[in-house]
Amino acid sequence: MDAQLAAESPVTAPGGEVARRPGAPWRTIAFAVLALGVAAVVQFGVVAAPVDGDTAYHVAVGRLIRAHGILQEFPWTPFSWLADHYGDKELLLHLMFAALGDVDWSLSSKIVGTLLGGLLLTGLYLVLRAERVALAALWALLPLAATDVFLYRFALVRPHLLSIPLALAVLWAAARGRLGILAALSVAYPFCYVAWGLPLALVAAAEAARFLAGQRPRWQPAAAVVAGLAAGLLLHPNTVNLVKFSWVVLVDVLWKAAWGARPGLELGLEFEPFTVRQWLEWLLAVAALLAGGAVIAWRVRKRDPVPLALALAGLGFLALTLRTARFAEYLVPFAVATFAVALARLDPPARWARAAPAVVLLACLGYTGRDQLETIRGLGSREDQVPRGLAQKLQARIPEGAQVFTCDWGATGKLMLALPERRFLVALDPTLFYLKDPVLSDLWYRLPREAPPGVAEVIRRRFGARFVACFWDQRLRRFFDRIAFEDGVQTIHLDDYWNVYDLGPPRG
Repeated sequence: MDAQLAAESPVTAPGGEVARRPGAPWRTIAFAVLALGVAAVVQFGVVAAPVDGDTAYHVAVGRLIRAHGILQEFPWTPFSWLADHYGDKELLLHLMFAALGDVDWSLSSKIVGTLLGGLLLTGLYLVLRAERVALAALWALLPLAATDVFLYRFALVRPHLLSIPLALAVLWAAARGRLGILAALSVAYPFCYVAWGLPLALVAAAEAARFLAGQRPRWQPAAAVVAGLAAGLLLHPNTVNLVKFSWVVLVDVLWKAAWGARPGLELGLEFEPFTVRQWLEWLLAVAALLAGGAVIAWRVRKRDPVPLALALAGLGFLALTLRTARFAEYLVPFAVATFAVALARLDPPARWARAAPAVVLLACLGYTGRDQLETIRGLGSREDQVPRGLAQKLQARIPEGAQVFTCDWGATGKLMLALPERRFLVALDPTLFYLKDPVLSDLWYRLPREAPPGVAEVIRRRFGARFVACFWDQRLRRFFDRIAFEDGVQTIHLDDYWNVYDLGPPRG
């Protein structure tokens, strides 16, 4: 992929074919080293401790794979739909963590985050360089300065760091008709991201751009994607469950729970949409880049539909971001790519085009610089919520195989690291509990919020749990105050983050 991407020149013929020019692999190597350095600065210089519980979950699954081999079931969360339908939708990420063995989880997160962050920036650079964008290196680094939203998401060691460069490369390969690359990238998608059908949507954007440019859409790119996805799914060790799980995430998690606001489920702030004020503070510059790029792409579409393909994909991610904030991580690099590639297609070239990335960079920093600094300070103030001493204390009190009751799903990843081979209620998403047992899921949601008398005995009998481990939450204070003084309950640990209790055996 590197050699082909670095050797492509922009479209010069109505049919969309490209002419080759001598490549410069040393530039790509130099930028890849720079990208790794930038990602390392973020992970090792800015992020004090891994940002969220999902990262801890991925590290924990990597350790489970190292201990048990490729997983076919997930008994560590017996109340989850995943327990009996396990499909590893991020297998490649988990294998990276498995390869790091028992390295401290914070360090392993930073190592993997550096590698994947470098890959993301390099992927964007390769696409821009393939399209003969002047100062491609500066454009490729621009997303980190465009908005603190992207900087924050870039610091998270999660599967989107793999999916974003794949999505950019898939769209480029589809638009340029590089069917071999397109098929190979599609094979990789089921191992990297739950929305493994995304390449089909990106091919649709590329062919829609050709149609709007007055060219005949092609069937070959879609066929290459279908063949690649089919091969990837067949090679995956959890094929059937992976297909089922992807449907669950799309329909039950995103459509019904997040967008449908299913009661009794708290999915986290990233599933909520940005407010108008947040758009104005954080994403106005990004939206302006996308809008400007889309206007230019429409003007030059007859000569080259690729900028329009990027614009259509960017507008699609914009529409998703209007509903769910987490899609901003795709919107930002696609907006930058749209503007940069469209600008390179102006004929005659704009005199200010070579200065554009520097001008845009300064404008973005001037507009969002204060927010960027606040985000950097916030990432630098993170603390490890499960330090080694606490983990050892909890392991001494909570035996292997014990069932632990948690008040929410976000704590599961960190508890899985602190208490390996114990059982928890649900990981990844509360919807997975709801799908397995709606009645018990509703009880789990209500107990900490309503805190009825005898709550300890309800947890013992209905959930088979002797232990309770919950993040401190002011909304649950009545629950903590009640359960701590019920018969047979002993407090194991209290601090600014955790409330941990031993309920003792069921009464009677």
